[in-house]
Amino acid sequence: MSVTMHEILKLPALKGAKVIAGAAALDKIVGSVSVLEYSQPTMVQNEILQHINFNHDEIVLTAFASIKNDITAQCRNIELLATAGEIGIILFYVGLIVPTIDPRVIATAEQHDFLLLCMPKNEPNITYSSVITEIMFAVFNDQVANPNFAPLLIKKISTMPDYQQNMDMVLRLISDRIHASLALLNDRDKVVVTQNWPQTNHLNWTKLRQLMNRKRQTIPDLIQFDLDKAKSKLLIYKEQGNLNHIAQEQAIETVQIGLNLWGDLNTTPNLADLLEAIIQNEPQKQFELAKQYQIDLKQLTSLLIINNSDQSIGRITQIKTDMVQIAASFTATIFCETYGNELFIFPLIPVSDFQSWDRWQKAISQYGHEHGVALTSTRFVSLAQPAKIRAAYIKNRDTLAITKIIFPHKDYFSEQDLIFAHSCQQLINRDDYKSRLYKLEQLSADLLKTLLAFCLDAKENVEQTAKQLYIHPNTVKYRINKLNNQLGFRLGLMPESFAIYQLAGVFRLVHGDLV
Repeated sequence: MSVTMHEILKLPALKGAKVIAGAAALDKIVGSVSVLEYSQPTMVQNEILQHINFNHDEIVLTAFASIKNDITAQCRNIELLATAGEIGIILFYVGLIVPTIDPRVIATAEQHDFLLLCMPKNEPNITYSSVITEIMFAVFNDQVANPNFAPLLIKKISTMPDYQQNMDMVLRLISDRIHASLALLNDRDKVVVTQNWPQTNHLNWTKLRQLMNRKRQTIPDLIQFDLDKAKSKLLIYKEQGNLNHIAQEQAIETVQIGLNLWGDLNTTPNLADLLEAIIQNEPQKQFELAKQYQIDLKQLTSLLIINNSDQSIGRITQIKTDMVQIAASFTATIFCETYGNELFIFPLIPVSDFQSWDRWQKAISQYGHEHGVALTSTRFVSLAQPAKIRAAYIKNRDTLAITKIIFPHKDYFSEQDLIFAHSCQQLINRDDYKSRLYKLEQLSADLLKTLLAFCLDAKENVEQTAKQLYIHPNTVKYRINKLNNQLGFRLGLMPESFAIYQLAGVFRLVHGDLV
């Protein structure tokens, strides 16, 4: 037996509430209630939601007071809560705060099978407290009457997304049910999964374990159970009250079943799931996986994206292995995963300077030439949060092709190269770009080749320009002086030269490279 939304709707406090959308969610089990107080879909709200552990059994009360006239924000909240696993929303004070429920809100809820209940309209006397009290009282009575919770929790986890079907979720639901902290140890006696009650509690499980193993040292609130699966152990720490025998048995049974279904405590985590969650902009999934794999997302402050333009998918595993070995020369610890035909390398210990980045990317370029693989790499720094990692991916995806046209002699780039290429593309979209480009098109072929090579390829280095054009350095100097006279300023002087650099980039986008 368990309390579903069907039973909740029968409670006196919800008399008159109407199902507006998401009726399929009425069969879902309710375990808790919360209030959505901060409904502005901002970075602050995103940060708050990322640090909430959702158990897929919660109903949310709100009046959308701060976004009463913002339909887009209301829809966005429903999307975020549905993605996090919430059952639905009970909407209060419709007609008094939110004027009416917009059809777009209803459609969004239906699309996500998200329950949308509307309390009686234009009714100021209904209160959150009465609804919260009756729902939680019904849940509590059900738990007392039905203490065998193992099948219920396993069934609940089985209906969750794949990335949440793990031992972290198993322990979280048990902890929430018995109001105790739990730790799971593998066959090497290493603590691999923990859940604390309450979640703000900070327990030093290693210290507790050491105290327990000392002779004549007892901790009355700490209980250890040996499990059948791979000689693992379960620790339960209940600070208030006693854990009865039935609750202990149910906790052990739930863990045992969970280990059989989802528990390999000695495997390497699949970080590809975390990378996909970041790129697909799934904050709750990011948080869940980062916690499961014990990765601090704030450490992912820099990124190297390696693009395999030949799309040699069959070789990507070997390339990944080789890239990890190359990276080891420049950073001590990395998180390296594939997404599509690209490799994403996150230095957990930041690369200290530009020269190190340059040497690293040159090593990747050399590897590509030696192995006949067309690799390009782009570096990003100061990312700080998953949203910026996703933005870096999108920027690289959308801009890399035109960047390679502007810099045809390069196969490794910085974020600034992409930004510059994007600015050149935007210039082409302006009505006056042809008249501005005419200034370069009037130059002689030799001067134009020299300008393009000097500005875009050789980083204003005369020797490099001469090498690329197969001419003497003195010839380059002569041509640069001639260009200076025609332009009216010294080439390379900022900010005067920036417009010429842009026009050089535009020229290559329009006409290609001059051979």
